[in-house]
Amino acid sequence: MKEILIICAMEKESKTIAQELKLQKVTETIFKKNNISLLISGIGKQKTAINLTKYLCENIKPDLIVNIGYAGSTDIKIGTWVNITKSYNYEWNIPGEEKYSFLDYGNQELELTKNTEIQKVECYSAESFVKTDLTGHLAFDMELHSVAVIGDMFKIPVMSLKKISDNLSLEDYYDNTENNENVFELSSSLKLLDL
Repeated sequence: MKEILIICAMEKESKTIAQELKLQKVTETIFKKNNISLLISGIGKQKTAINLTKYLCENIKPDLIVNIGYAGSTDIKIGTWVNITKSYNYEWNIPGEEKYSFLDYGNQELELTKNTEIQKVECYSAESFVKTDLTGHLAFDMELHSVAVIGDMFKIPVMSLKKISDNLSLEDYYDNTENNENVFELSSSLKLLDL
């Protein structure tokens, strides 16, 4: 049986997933039942990198990491699930390096769900809320690139499902948080995963 690690940034993202899978609380940030574990990483690339690395050093190495959470988008309808194909570091712009990408880690294609109806898009991870001049069918989050880099370093495949919460508007994000429960419900991602 495959060991699966689900990683979410916030408790509110993970709560219904843990309930749906009947996961038991192990620590404040780790839930587990049989072959499925859930880690609450914290918000942002730095916290995610630290907490995911700590988890991997102290627990059984998973066969698959599944990142589930919210993302903004340039043009995807709010409330839509997307499957991320590749992750980029939005702030990475170092001379001699490829913009948005490290040369050594985190450049792998991400795993795709078997569900053919879900949109497949690329995602840029940033440390703050993004307003961008990038165009195209894109998603933006705050954690995935760290998950992809750590997964690559530890040779663990990564899959990411994101629910679009806003169209790069902090105002929309807060309006949706308060007024649209459907946008922030994440347990429906489990149907897309076939767990």
